[in-house]
Amino acid sequence: MGEMKIVARVEDLMFRAKIDAAARHLSTPVEFVSTGELAKACSNGAAAAFVELTPEVLAVVAKMKKESRTGAVAVVGFLSHVDKKLAEEAREAGVDRVLARSQFSETLPDLILEFTSPGVERITQEEPELPEE
Repeated sequence: MGEMKIVARVEDLMFRAKIDAAARHLSTPVEFVSTGELAKACSNGAAAAFVELTPEVLAVVAKMKKESRTGAVAVVGFLSHVDKKLAEEAREAGVDRVLARSQFSETLPDLILEFTSPGVERITQEEPELPEE
């Protein structure tokens, strides 16, 4: 299996930065790829693929899920919570987990750990509640 890296196909620079920061914090290698590079990157031993969902990405994921070398790679997709049709198409294409952008953001460190270090719990510190303005 080799190195447990995350492959990410993300256009949104804010999400790219978030994934990069979370992965670095957890000492997990992350490889950012274009849609065309996604399947090849996953076939080189990826723990999971985090993808910003688009119709083009779904076409690649559907193909990946049928290939022996990439079929087992967990695919976590995220999209705008209002895009119900794309979410449905993502499930049909074989995306293992379809999350709203906000949900993906909030659970990112846990997602990285879940796929790269199964069984490891993230130790979280409760953030103090800020008083209302």
